[in-house]
Amino acid sequence: MTPDDAAAQLARERALQQAEKMETIGRLTGAIAQQFNELLTAILARAAALAQSGPPSRELDVLKETAQRGAELAQRLLGFSRHRVLDLQPLVLTEFARDALESMRRGLPAGTDVQFEADDDAGVIEADPAAVKQILLHLVTNARDAMPRGGTLHVEVRRARLGAEDRPLHAWVEPGSYVSVALSDTGVGMDARTLARVFEPFFTTKPVGVGTGLGMSMAYGLVKQHRGYLHLYSEVGQGTTAKVYFPAVRTRGVPEAATAADEALPGGTETILLVEDDQTMRLAAQQLLSKVGYRVVTAVDGQNGLDAYRAHRASLNLVITDVVMPKLSGFDLYQAIRGEARGVRVLFMSGFPAPNFRKTVGQDPRVAFVTKPWTASELLAQVRVLLEESPA
Repeated sequence: MTPDDAAAQLARERALQQAEKMETIGRLTGAIAQQFNELLTAILARAAALAQSGPPSRELDVLKETAQRGAELAQRLLGFSRHRVLDLQPLVLTEFARDALESMRRGLPAGTDVQFEADDDAGVIEADPAAVKQILLHLVTNARDAMPRGGTLHVEVRRARLGAEDRPLHAWVEPGSYVSVALSDTGVGMDARTLARVFEPFFTTKPVGVGTGLGMSMAYGLVKQHRGYLHLYSEVGQGTTAKVYFPAVRTRGVPEAATAADEALPGGTETILLVEDDQTMRLAAQQLLSKVGYRVVTAVDGQNGLDAYRAHRASLNLVITDVVMPKLSGFDLYQAIRGEARGVRVLFMSGFPAPNFRKTVGQDPRVAFVTKPWTASELLAQVRVLLEESPA
């Protein structure tokens, strides 16, 4: 096993351990919440009986209010542990997310730029509308709290396909068709330690008395109850992207051959320079691109990427680069490459919205953008679009 293979295997094992930890926490939380809920129900029933049989009592009213708050807390914990009863119905996620986001704008700080992009035919999911709105509300609230002075909240709804080739980045994946909604903010971001605990009940980075620490855990539980997945990507000082995958409702009457064709991953034989400082992301992209036939040259930061470009420029057909990197950013790398050769195609990868992307480098027809955490089909589709773009 090569060092790269060993590193990729270690990343998958850590992801699986994290998923197993959350399953264990969920089972324990559910058991405690159910017992707690039964006790509070008994307390509320006895309090109601006492209220009926005696004179008004302020102390009894306070007891009832306290027990009711406890019952609400128990219901939130049951939501995390996937014991909530769902009213499932067909839902067009693009329309639903657009309407929900519009109603949430009022709760965002002044100076927040809300951007919405979607595939009109992204697909239909089977979901509980109230639960989906609650998921979106928790994610929007988290983004708002990360941007107290305003910023950019970018929301995308897309069709997605997840397969076995996505497991290096999404160890939890069940192959199939999904509709994804991604919410990206330009807030303070999270470090690796915070990111590993963000879905745990009562975990919070906020001051004491602010929030309950249950928002993200509830969103996680409700997404899992829909047989979906919630993935976070974050960097300190840059922002956070929360990406939710809901299983798509299969269209009846679609031939098996057509379904199989849709799942084929596009490939090629061209040479690609891959510039990515995150080892897990770099190894996953390198292995994926190599698997479908591309020759891949890798670099670990922007300056290393510029050096690699100059060493291999005669054979390169495409540069794939992260945006936020040490030594030289992806945009700076792009400018340096464009100063030496205008014909090279560039694919940017980032977990964060690029507000000026379409106004600046996005005007270049040889440039495209893919949002982290990307899926194999998303990345490879963008690669083919750029490689097949006719030269100017």
